[in-house]
Order: sequence, then structure tokens, then C-alpha cells
Amino acid sequence: MADTRLEAAARAALATDPSRARVFEYQGRRYAVKRLAAKPRHPVQNLLMRWLVKRITGQSLPMQTLALSAASTSMDFEANRLRSLAAAGVRVPNIALLATDLFVLEYCGAIVGTLLNTWTPETWRRELPRLATELGEFHRAGHWHGGAQIKNITLQDGVSYRIDFEENFGEALPLPVAQAADLVLFLNSISLSGPIDADEARSLLPLLIEHYFAANPNPEISNIIRRALPLMKRLAAFARLFGRWSNKGIPRVLILVDVFSGLR
Repeated sequence: MADTRLEAAARAALATDPSRARVFEYQGRRYAVKRLAAKPRHPVQNLLMRWLVKRITGQSLPMQTLALSAASTSMDFEANRLRSLAAAGVRVPNIALLATDLFVLEYCGAIVGTLLNTWTPETWRRELPRLATELGEFHRAGHWHGGAQIKNITLQDGVSYRIDFEENFGEALPLPVAQAADLVLFLNSISLSGPIDADEARSLLPLLIEHYFAANPNPEISNIIRRALPLMKRLAAFARLFGRWSNKGIPRVLILVDVFSGLR
């Protein structure tokens, strides 16, 4: 009966907003509810990612994997990843309720991507290197996230948690490739954040890379990034042509390419 009431409260919270995830209160406690993705990726996105992976690694990804077929039919894939990571000692939210089209998680704090907009430079220069170290430790323990952006990390009482594990492409890749993708997503999400200007990005990203590799000194990850650099530079050169029409996205990607060019 309790689960039925919790599910009803979760569905009522989702009914007030078209977004896939909502925080709500039930019997004095906070929870987060996430609904099933409406549809898998667009076929063009699948083909582009498949081409990139083949170009960089020589390995072809199954189209079924790229389409997120498991995530598009139930919440089981992400729920199983949460349970597996929790069993391995990773800080992830506990599952309070699982249904075919949604799950309810215990609340585990505010999203770092949102907090960053309120932090002072002194705060983000302290917190972000710590999160880079934690990503390195997470990888060194043999894990991959699939969505390592700061919108998928939360903080509660100074303790971080990882959320959003619906991406399943990492299961079809060599582990260092999935981890390299995590690192790129993490750094790029910080570079694109509101308060981080171009000068700050150029000084902050190398520091974050240093903290990451201090925690996870795996040369294969830097080797993968270096192998991808020629392609990244060609794409960056093309993107520069459109930089004047992009306030932040393209210029920050160019900064990331420049930072990776100095990777040892």
C-alpha cells in the first residue's frame, strides 16, 4: 500500500511538468522521480556516434546499443546499473520504487550544474578539482558513467552522488574508451557552465585534467584522447567558421581541443 501511495505521489509530481525528472515530497521526505524516455536517439545521431567510435577505436558499435533500446522499453537497465554500482560502493541514490515507465529515487542533493551558478570562483576552484579527482577514482575502480556531466552529479552535505545511468553504449566499448568519453563530457560540461568564462576555462581545465590523472594514472585514456585529436582538430577548424554565430558552445569546444593538445 505504501508503494502505491508513493507511486501516486510521483505520478502527480510528473503531471505538473513535462520534464522527465522532478523532485517532490512525500510524507515529509524528498524524492526524485524519473520517467521513461519518450523515444530513442535520432538515427542520424546514432550513425554519427558509430562513425566516430569506428574512426577512433576501429571498433563498430551495434546500432541497437546506440539507439538505447534497453532504456526505451523499461527502466530496468538504469535501475540495474544503480544497484550494481551501489553494491560496488559507489555513491548513487537508492531506488525507492521501480515501475515499467518510471522509478523513484531517494533525494541525494542539488545538481552541481545548478550549484555552480551560485558558487563564487573560490568555491568552484575548490569543488571542481575534487570532483575531477573523484571521477578519476571512480574510473580507477573499473567503472564508467556514460553521462559524467556536472548535471549528473549532486551534492548533499558536501558529499557527491552520481545520477543518470541510462546510457548503455559503454557496455559495447573497451573500458578506457568509455572512460575517456566520461572525461571529455565532464570537462566540456564545466567549460559550458554559465559563470565559467573563456579565460577561466583555459586555466581551470588543465588543473582538472591534472587532478583526474593523479587519481587515475591510466596512460590508455590519454592515448585515446591523443588518437582522437587529429579528427577533433579538423572538426574544430571547420567549427571556427561558425564561431561568430555561437556565443559559447563552439568557442568552448575549441578551448577544450586546445587543452587536450597539450596533454602529455
